[in-house]
Amino acid sequence: MSKELRELLNKLNQKKAAAKVLMGKEDATPEEIQVAAAEINELKAKIEAQKLIDEETAIPVGGKPVVSVIEPDKNSKEYRELHTKAFLNYLRKKPLTEEMKNTLSSNTGSDGGYLIPQDINTQINNLKRQYKSAKMCCTEVYTTSTKTGSFVWEDLSTLTPLVNMTEMTDLDSSSQPKFRSVQYAVKDMGAILPIPNTLLQDEDANLIAYIAGWFAKKAIRTENNDIFNVLKTGKTPVALADWKALKSNYNTKLDPLIATNGYFCTNQDGFNVLDSALDGFGRPVLQPNPQNPTELLFLGKVVHMFSNTELPSDTDNNVAPIFFGDMKSGCRFVDRGAYELSISTEAYFVKNATAVRVIERYDVIKTDSDAYQFGQIALPEN
Repeated sequence: MSKELRELLNKLNQKKAAAKVLMGKEDATPEEIQVAAAEINELKAKIEAQKLIDEETAIPVGGKPVVSVIEPDKNSKEYRELHTKAFLNYLRKKPLTEEMKNTLSSNTGSDGGYLIPQDINTQINNLKRQYKSAKMCCTEVYTTSTKTGSFVWEDLSTLTPLVNMTEMTDLDSSSQPKFRSVQYAVKDMGAILPIPNTLLQDEDANLIAYIAGWFAKKAIRTENNDIFNVLKTGKTPVALADWKALKSNYNTKLDPLIATNGYFCTNQDGFNVLDSALDGFGRPVLQPNPQNPTELLFLGKVVHMFSNTELPSDTDNNVAPIFFGDMKSGCRFVDRGAYELSISTEAYFVKNATAVRVIERYDVIKTDSDAYQFGQIALPEN
């Protein structure tokens, strides 16, 4: 689009807006309305003329017309449907129209595969929400468009109180915020799924559901494993003989500011220890959350349970892992926010299947290690 045409279009929009205001006035005269309409029609005529001029000037001597490329609206329903159709045709090795090819090429991943369409991407994320995600142990998911980067972080331990400021008094350097740079490097995490060629010919919804359901479960399990590993890194486990020791450590080892936002994360074994415990009056130490009956509270804080598979107990020492404190301040999940898929028909040729490789990109980084504790609670003797 030429500069002249862009200016004319802007003027037309301004005239239309002014005419709309004029029409809303009760005292607008017929003459004023006619003048406004004439100005709009005049601009429309100039725009059409400018388009013809632009088309002529876009033809080089002895060459072909230069076709201006208009970027499609990737959030529109039409584009999303076309992208999904092109993606499924690619998956099924069906012919692609030029429009489909353009859609795929504009959504190419860094490893040569294609970015999964937005609608399928959303379906995967919705399925992931059905499973227990350890992202609750991270601060807000930080979405990035780059593979590496950094952000600033201030630990609670470096916070200083406000100072008494009087006129013409300089602030002491110790009262300045102590920010540090936290680096991240997004990693490629993927898996290969053999899809029977008969399923490739199935209905679109069935094929999408098959891929999305398979990847969602693997992605959640992998993300949870990485989050727990980061939370354990650099932490010396606190030995907890029982729920009383856990209570004591929660009350004494955490800054009260952190404890206010604290909660507990453990596995099935650790949860069972707490769920079986009684206080001195014979009452369960875990109490239902009055605001959410599906949750149980310890010291008024939610206890989150994960499977023994993804957060295993130490069977040699007969202890179960338990995190307590504000884990959200302890780590951050950095996400590229997209999934990439590529296929190979050769890898599973003898099995009459097509290999599908799906990749997601993320990193989990430690932020404030003092915001939480990692403990190991004793399990009952077998």
